[in-house]
Amino acid sequence: MPNAIVLGSQWGDEGKGKVVDRLAHGMNVVVRFQGGANAGHTVVVQDKKYVLHLLPSGILNADTVSVIGNGCVVDPRKLAQEIDYVRGHGFSVSPENLVVSHAAHMVTPFHRHADTLTGGKVGTTGRGIGPTYEDKARRTGLRLESLRDGSWREGFRQLHELWRVICPAPPDSPYPDPEKLIAEMEPLLESLAPFVTDTQEALATQVRANRSVLFEGAQGTLLDIDHGTYPFVTSSSTTIGGALTGTGVYLQFDHRIAVVKAYTTRVGNGPFPTELDDEVGRELRRRGDEFGATTGRPRRCGWLDLPLLRKSFIANGFNRIALTKLDCLSGFDPIRVAVEYDESGRPVYQDLAGWESDIRPATSRGDLPRECQDYIEFIETSLGAKAFLISTGPARHQTIEEPLT
Repeated sequence: MPNAIVLGSQWGDEGKGKVVDRLAHGMNVVVRFQGGANAGHTVVVQDKKYVLHLLPSGILNADTVSVIGNGCVVDPRKLAQEIDYVRGHGFSVSPENLVVSHAAHMVTPFHRHADTLTGGKVGTTGRGIGPTYEDKARRTGLRLESLRDGSWREGFRQLHELWRVICPAPPDSPYPDPEKLIAEMEPLLESLAPFVTDTQEALATQVRANRSVLFEGAQGTLLDIDHGTYPFVTSSSTTIGGALTGTGVYLQFDHRIAVVKAYTTRVGNGPFPTELDDEVGRELRRRGDEFGATTGRPRRCGWLDLPLLRKSFIANGFNRIALTKLDCLSGFDPIRVAVEYDESGRPVYQDLAGWESDIRPATSRGDLPRECQDYIEFIETSLGAKAFLISTGPARHQTIEEPLT
């Protein structure tokens, strides 16, 4: 299968995990290139739900190599916990099917502590992601390559002193003691060290061998540090440009896949033009089980926003659509779509006819109600791309899929 990249086109939580899980079966390599344990990807396998944060979704496929690239930030404790979680459910995780970049930066307890002190305004997950990227940009960060020579110990001490100065903690909530942490982290980092390698070379070797590669984005385009709704964004590049810098390998992506939720959601603070703070919004949240996979926070819900989606398509050059959670719109009539903004910045809606029937049993487009087909075609025409995958429910089999060509 040709190379592909799957990216969220909205504010994240579009259902990327299910899309990547389906595509990964035909891929040799699946790559994460940005973000950290603030991402939450939910995958359903044989009616069982798995929530992944750092590990690529391809880890649930035995014949796939999973790569965590240099653009990611890695919390060793979270990664170790997730490896144990996946192994505990019968999946294999070893240095043969998981490699982690030696150039990825380490999230420490000092970063997490600073995040809880400062991240409230933006609405971060408190996972230490932003402070770790701050250290990366400040050139004071701790890279995983430090596991090789043991220099991570001194790095811990230096980060403790740095964050105590730049982000003082209140007396009743001091930063954790670095010496105690070093003793606790010794066996943990020793167990992770075999996974750490030069992923740029490892990935380039796969590309030279014409192995098929799938890049998996975290968060969504509208949370990109440059192209999102700044300052209410994440700390990394969630767009296609971040895929190249986040791995150090140039690829031509034959399939640039936009994961588009059939409506819009957002976690945390920031603008949301089509937000529904009413019974319709609450019903969307209930039907879609719209609670953060990482934090459990309720997601804000609203109608589809085409102007923002068009910006995502410009940034990423999307040429395919994976449309998710379409089943959650059954029973709404009309279904509203923002098609532009007026002079005051308020969304201008177009109303489309809704449908009543449950679409989860559908196995082809022809099985869908005519109004549902019209909704899909309206999105395709508006965005200039074909929906090759339509998710009609959370399970793997609840998907209408056409071959990627």
